[in-house]
Amino acid sequence: MTGEARELGDDSFAWRDHWLKRLARLTDSSMGHFGEIAVGEGYQPRDLGVAVWGYQEGFIDLKTIERQLVEFRTEPDFFESLRDYFRIQAKDDGVCLGRREFIEDRRWYGSTDHQVVQAVFGVDPVLYCHRSIAGAAPGEVSGMILHRARGMRDFAPRERAIVREAHDALVPLIGRALARFHEPSPADLAPRARQALACMLEGDSDKQVAARLGLKPYTVNDYAKVIYRHFGVESRPELLARWLRRGWGLRFAWNEPDARAPYAVRNELRGVTG
Repeated sequence: MTGEARELGDDSFAWRDHWLKRLARLTDSSMGHFGEIAVGEGYQPRDLGVAVWGYQEGFIDLKTIERQLVEFRTEPDFFESLRDYFRIQAKDDGVCLGRREFIEDRRWYGSTDHQVVQAVFGVDPVLYCHRSIAGAAPGEVSGMILHRARGMRDFAPRERAIVREAHDALVPLIGRALARFHEPSPADLAPRARQALACMLEGDSDKQVAARLGLKPYTVNDYAKVIYRHFGVESRPELLARWLRRGWGLRFAWNEPDARAPYAVRNELRGVTG
C-alpha cells in the first residue's frame, strides 16, 4: 500500500484517495476521512485538508460530506471526540483507538458529535488514528477516522493494529515522497497544461511537446510559463529536479483520461476545506 501511494505521491489527494480506499476495504470500513490536522491550544483541531472515502460507492452523498466539512471548519467544538482523542495522542503518538476505548456509550450517544455528525452519516463504530508529521509545524498531524455503518460490529484489536502499522509506515514519507495538502498539485492545472507537464517530465523539448500535442511552439511556451508559476520554479531543470528530489515517478495519474471526474470532486472538497 505504501509503495502504491508513492507512485501517486506528486498529488496530495490522489495518493490519499488510493491509500484510504485500500485501507477501508481491508478493514471493512463503510466510510473514512484521511488528512492533516493542526492541533492547537486545548486540543482544538483545525482542518488542513482531507480526502474522503464513502461517496464513491454510494454510502453517502458528496453534498452531505461538504456540509459536515463546513461545520467542522466553523464549529470544531462539535467534534468533542477528536479533542478527547488528541489528549491521549499527545502522550502516545500514533495511537489507534476505537471510540469505546475512550468514550463511554452514554456520553457518546448524547453528544453533539454523534447526533449532529455521525448520525447524519449513518455510522456508529468509529476508529481514530493520528500521528505527528516529521518536520512539520508543532501540532500538525496526519490522521484518519474510519467509520462503519450503524449496526456493524466494532473494530477488532487486530484491525486497529493493522491501521496503526499501515499508518506508521506511511507518515515518515509525508512531506517528502508524499505531497502535503499545501503543496501545488498537477491536478489543479488545466487539462492541456497537465498534458504539457507530463511531456516535459518525460524529457520532451518544447518542439517535441508541440508535435505530440498538436500545438504551436509558442503555445507550449505559454503553458510552460503557467506550469513554472504554478510550482514556483523558474526553469525546466528546476521543475525536473522537484520531481527527482522527491522521488516521484512517471505514473501521472492526474493526466489519465478517466481521472478528471474524481479530481473534479477533489477540487470541490478542496474548495470547502481550504
